[in-house]
Amino acid sequence: MSNTTSSPSTVNIGAAQLNQAASLSVLVLSFISVIPGGIGLIFNILIFTRPVLRNEACIVYFFSSTCYSIFIVLIMQPVRVVAASFNLDLANYNLGICKIQWYALYGTRAIASWLIVLACLDRFFHSSSNACVRHLSSLKLAKVAVIISSMIIYISYSHMIVYYEITHSLDRFGNISPSCGAQQGTYRTFFGFWNMVMYSLCPCALMFLFGMLTLKNVRRHRFVMPVITEANRAARRTDAQILRMLTAQVFVTILFTLPTAFNDLYASFTRSWVRNTYEVAQLNLLGRVTGIIPYFAHSSTFYLYTLTGTIFRRELVKIFRRWLHQSQNIFITTQNTEAH
Repeated sequence: MSNTTSSPSTVNIGAAQLNQAASLSVLVLSFISVIPGGIGLIFNILIFTRPVLRNEACIVYFFSSTCYSIFIVLIMQPVRVVAASFNLDLANYNLGICKIQWYALYGTRAIASWLIVLACLDRFFHSSSNACVRHLSSLKLAKVAVIISSMIIYISYSHMIVYYEITHSLDRFGNISPSCGAQQGTYRTFFGFWNMVMYSLCPCALMFLFGMLTLKNVRRHRFVMPVITEANRAARRTDAQILRMLTAQVFVTILFTLPTAFNDLYASFTRSWVRNTYEVAQLNLLGRVTGIIPYFAHSSTFYLYTLTGTIFRRELVKIFRRWLHQSQNIFITTQNTEAH
């Protein structure tokens, strides 16, 4: 009868393969997120500052969320990729870097997510039949809301500066090594719940709620006023396109943030379990993949807006035409200079 128990060498080989798969997955997914995503976020900035869009209150939230996403995708994600794939994480050896780096990452991601909630709330205000409620959808209020919400979120995550620490635990190679993380015990469990609620569950639930209320308002308008004047037709089309862009953003945010929230919570509950090298490698693979996925909620926005918003595509085409026209003028000027 054959022995079904895996030998230590088999376990180590399997663990090494999983660790290699985890590192490769991080590199591939990060490349897809950082390069195309970074380019797309820059185009978002250019398009959201166009005259036809920049006076829309909802666009203020889109623009602000894009600014935070640029920090996440082009600064924080490369830092985490280098740390995870090449084992070059200064946060594991310097307590100040440990606290600040993770505080900045978690706080900024949460702000970017909550700004989409505010965009959903703005669309609900904008679609209301009550004139007083509609006045809440204003450019001035949107700018104030971005500042206040950013301050509140950063303050709400400030406990990380106190309770994040460097501990020594079993790494994916089976060695005891330093790692930066939440303080072991009650706080680690609390933080798992806290981040799941603040970054994923609560924003996603509010996005869904305000989205449904907005659609209800839109249907009510169509029933009460089936015929609209030509003067309002363009504004209605713009509102509908912004709503489609927002709906796509909400769907992707929910899809990409929930897995990592549940994985963090599971990790906080089972951190005290005794595991062998292969099981640690399995958790490492799961943690790496679910840790990369949320970045796509921030890096995919340009492509979502391009697919769902006609007005967004129109402004993008205008930018390309302007660049092409400028390039042609430079080329003609250079030819004329050389001819003389």
